[in-house]
Amino acid sequence: MKKEDEIELYLLIATFRCFSEQLYQLKGSHSQGVKMWFNRLVKTSRKYESMVEKWTSDDKRLDAIYDELMDVMVTVKQTVINEVEEKEGSTD
Repeated sequence: MKKEDEIELYLLIATFRCFSEQLYQLKGSHSQGVKMWFNRLVKTSRKYESMVEKWTSDDKRLDAIYDELMDVMVTVKQTVINEVEEKEGSTD
């Protein structure tokens, strides 16, 4: 596998890990009908990640990418929360 392809693969797996983390944050917040689809998403995400991980060789690189992506997601989430709070505060 070319280095560029391997990097793309690491980015993809890290993205799926972030996706799984976000799914976990919503666990228990859905109605029964939606919960079934939610559980399918979680299961599919985990299966895909475990299959693709077989092609990678450097877990440290994968962990670093995952950490950076999660940092970006946390920053974006906090920015959105701040903007919503600011808008709600300005309408009072």
